[in-house]
Amino acid sequence: MTASDQTPEKNWWEGSLDYAAISNVGMQRTNNQDSHIEVPAASKRLWRDRGHFFMVADGMGAHAAGERASEMAVLLTSQSYLKRTEQSPYSAIRDAIGDAHLQIKKQGEADEAFRSMGTTADVLLLLPEGALNAHVGDSRTYRLRGGCYEQLTFDHSLVWELTRSGKIDPSKIPAKIPKNIITRSLGPGSNPLVDLEGPFPLKKGDTFLLCSDGLSGQVADSEMAQILKLLPPAQAAQTLVSLANLSGGPDNVTVTVVKVLDLPDPADLSGEKDPAAKREAIGPAAWGALAGTLGFFLLGILFLQGQETPLFLSVLSLAAALGSLGTFFALARKTFFPAKKEARNHEPFGRGPYTRVSAEFTPAFAEKLLGYCRKLDEVTRNQAPEKLRPAGESAFQKSESALARRDWRESIRLSIEYINRGYSLLWGGGAGPEGAQ
Repeated sequence: MTASDQTPEKNWWEGSLDYAAISNVGMQRTNNQDSHIEVPAASKRLWRDRGHFFMVADGMGAHAAGERASEMAVLLTSQSYLKRTEQSPYSAIRDAIGDAHLQIKKQGEADEAFRSMGTTADVLLLLPEGALNAHVGDSRTYRLRGGCYEQLTFDHSLVWELTRSGKIDPSKIPAKIPKNIITRSLGPGSNPLVDLEGPFPLKKGDTFLLCSDGLSGQVADSEMAQILKLLPPAQAAQTLVSLANLSGGPDNVTVTVVKVLDLPDPADLSGEKDPAAKREAIGPAAWGALAGTLGFFLLGILFLQGQETPLFLSVLSLAAALGSLGTFFALARKTFFPAKKEARNHEPFGRGPYTRVSAEFTPAFAEKLLGYCRKLDEVTRNQAPEKLRPAGESAFQKSESALARRDWRESIRLSIEYINRGYSLLWGGGAGPEGAQ
């Protein structure tokens, strides 16, 4: 990797990508065991090779063990993946997650405080060929495209595994089967199988959501879809966290929203190296070639003139020439004789999408949001009436009017505006009111 790879082309991707991420402890937990990381490619060259990197991890384990496991997962996976430049993204991300697993397992075995710690891992790579997902556990990746909202990942949970095996009817899951038991994770046990899904070709307007089960366990897929359809990433992420907590917030909740604003320029897909990078790679090699040539030239002149050459000078010149040539070949190897990279043309991985719902705005969701508005309004009567209850018709009252005239979209928009404002003013973005259901 050259210095030009590491020097950011300041936010070169602005105008083609928008993203936001939020992690929240929830209403019933004392510490946050979720982690997330976002690594947009620092240059177009890195984007061609590695893509944009997004990851969510949901840790598990007593005390700080789960928190440590998820932190290790996002840092180690992102670092290992970005270093594996000779591998295709497909094998690189699998190996990177495997590396993270081994390190988490090693620390869990070495320190009693972290024994049996583990974590899920959900990675989204936006590559020139499309969106690729790498997945272990029950954290999820969704895609909103137009009016369709799809889950791209398969939950590695007991319920989903039993459903896939045909042992239970998905519509009739017995209450006695716990929904939070996962069948794969990083940390405990042997190296887990990493599922790959995609790559799914990108379209302008595609919106992706990565989340821990603190969101998916509290907010229905159709509700997520309507929020993502209505709002830009930053507002959508905040709204989803607010709704998860207002729905009870029994778990930590982490949300990453990524929207494709525009497709990349076809010139960026050519794979040709940047001229500046070529000059940088060839420059030192050229100096080595020049030094070697001068060394040989000096020896040739002395030999042709038949002059007696002191032994030390002959040895010194020869050593300089050979050393210079060695330097030349060492520096020029990657430029003129690059290592063969792993092929990226591959049949699509996985069987996703696994679920699909409509993103159309519904009266049921509009009415549910109005219920939250009314609860917030009751709280603010005593706590902050001057902040959230301005004179005249409030936002949620306008939402009621929109609902009455069957404008579901406007009703939902106004309710969300009221909910986010109230949530921020009253709880500062933290856990919501106790008992709000």
